[in-house]
Parts: sequence; C-alpha cells; structure tokens
Amino acid sequence: MLSKFRLSLLAAALPFAANAAATPTPQVAAVSRLYEAFAYEAVVNYPLAPGFIDESKEVLLRYITPELYELIHRDRLCTMTKHEICRLDFLPLWGNQDPMGTEVAFEPGASANTVIAHMRIGDASHQLTYTLVQTNAGWRVDNIAYDEWHTNLKKILGSK
Repeated sequence: MLSKFRLSLLAAALPFAANAAATPTPQVAAVSRLYEAFAYEAVVNYPLAPGFIDESKEVLLRYITPELYELIHRDRLCTMTKHEICRLDFLPLWGNQDPMGTEVAFEPGASANTVIAHMRIGDASHQLTYTLVQTNAGWRVDNIAYDEWHTNLKKILGSK
C-alpha cells in the first residue's frame, strides 16, 4: 500500500518537475516563437504564406529589431529592383537554402542576450547563435551568427 502511495505521489509530481525544467528563458522563448511562426519554411514544400524574409514590417518587428528589419528590407528591395539575388541567397532562420526536414532545438547562449539554435537535417548538423536585445516590446533578434561560415547576418547584409 505504501509503495502505491509513493508511486502515485511521484506520478503527481512529475508534471510539475517537467514544467519547471522546460520553462525557457525569455530570450529562448523569443527565438522559439520566431521558429513557431515560420516553421512552415522547413515542412511545407510550397507554402502559401510569404517566407520570413518576405514578411511585412509589422510581422517582422514582432521578432526582430528595426535595424535588422531595415537591412533585410533593403536586400529585398534590391532583389525586386534588379530581379536577381543581391546579398541574401539563403533562408536566414535555417542557415541554408533548403531547410526541408530540419529539426531545431534551443538553449541559452554563453551570455544573457544569446540563444543557440541547434539545427539537424538527417546526419548533418550545425548551429546558429542569435543575439537579442531587450526592447520595450520584449526581446528581439538583432543578429544571427552562422558558426559554420564564421559570419553573421548583419555582415552578409552589408551592415558595419
């Protein structure tokens, strides 16, 4: 009888322990929300919605800083004007041109304003490091570092 009581007590406590361990930092939660909003880029062959880089300013500013938005927007205007790829020739949230089947997991980075996104496609893996800034509206992505290329989104888009 006592062991049944202990077992039921343990079973009752497990959801609380799981929730306590699973509660992400606000920074990790901000990056996670970004991926939740644009996960279709990695799972839908021909999505009806615009991709991350082609979303409206209103939508993007929910996730990124105005400075990063301006850099992305400038590149998109260049692409539309010249009818060719300008600086951005891959999907920035995934660090590649074809994210189909990518799995992603997040963890806090080395500093309070960074988040590591671990990407895996089959046996291949890489990571992106997100730099965030605290704004009045909450945490926003200010840059993405592509560790395997030793560069970051702002450099690619031409920011100093």
